[in-house]
Amino acid sequence: MKLFIAEKPSLGRAIADGIGVLERHESHLVCRNDCIVTWCYGHMLELYFPPDYDPKYKDWRQLPVIPSKWKKKPIEKSQKQLNAISRLLVGVDCVVNAGDPDREGQIIVDEVLEYCGYEGKTERIWLAALDDRSVKKALDNLKSNDDYIPLRKAAQARSQADWLIGINATRALTNLGRDCGFTQLLSLGRVQTPVLALVANRDLAIKNFKPRDYIVLEALMEHEKGSFKARFSLPTAWKALMRKAASSTPRSHTRFWNRFRAKPAISLISQVRKKAKIPPCPSISPFSRNRPRPDSA
Repeated sequence: MKLFIAEKPSLGRAIADGIGVLERHESHLVCRNDCIVTWCYGHMLELYFPPDYDPKYKDWRQLPVIPSKWKKKPIEKSQKQLNAISRLLVGVDCVVNAGDPDREGQIIVDEVLEYCGYEGKTERIWLAALDDRSVKKALDNLKSNDDYIPLRKAAQARSQADWLIGINATRALTNLGRDCGFTQLLSLGRVQTPVLALVANRDLAIKNFKPRDYIVLEALMEHEKGSFKARFSLPTAWKALMRKAASSTPRSHTRFWNRFRAKPAISLISQVRKKAKIPPCPSISPFSRNRPRPDSA
């Protein structure tokens, strides 16, 4: 018997429809070819909190908090489905990791298998679309789950880095705030703090913005076949000079532009060609970019 474990119910139903559904149950679907499809609800497990490792970490001044061995526990709302998956794993010949095609999708199923103590054969289905053709093609191109170990390790590193920075930095910053009489929580995170800094810096730039004149130099060019308007394009070597002129007084502006009056101009002939360019691939992680392609031999 082969057990497919999807990251979420919608993905599980799409895979089951591609195989052929025989029976529907609350926690799984029985399909043709001796297959069963079940699913997770996103992350089913979470990392221990500091007091889970040692009660002494209830005191926020016990720093740093660095687990010698990382542990996970079931999320309370996911316990029922996790128990169902554990029962379905008994007696299966093969498990198929049907997480989303990214590092989080990989670890969501892998960590459930590790928590349940499953050590049997495991395959991977890489499903980027849920239409019938894509599902059937992916079902015909299952790979070994071992090919995606780097993806799992990347997800583990991200999760542990978030925990270490979030827990230790938040506690340290909050302790400093309390020493200064500030009683509220001061939260700091690996992602949230840099993003907040970007927003705050941009807000300050808008608040402190001071408008100034922007000068564009245009000239009416006349020749034997007519006339046209041309805009001055600044050479790289002149940019520093222009910045200096822009920050100077109006009188300095006049002296600057007088240097260019009544000067001979050089006419250049240019050609414009139309070219077609293939659009770039969507932005994906290095691990996804180097993964074995489903249609590869």
